[in-house]
Amino acid sequence: LCAGLAVRHGLPEEEAWKAITIYSATYTGIGERVGSLEVGKDADVVIWNGNPVTDITATVYRTIVDGNVVYCQGDK
Repeated sequence: LCAGLAVRHGLPEEEAWKAITIYSATYTGIGERVGSLEVGKDADVVIWNGNPVTDITATVYRTIVDGNVVYCQGDK
């Protein structure tokens, strides 16, 4: 939500994505392990049904943690 508001007020979308991924990981001291998709890093991934930075109605479609799908929209 905050990244979306920042984009609405002029922050470039790419910078908003960095703010909620790699910049946050680096700031909290875990950037060597998470924050971007790179060989050797933990790859926890959220797949959305839209762009959550520009569309507040976008919802999580799938979540993958340690290579395992832990959530899939529509599964019970």
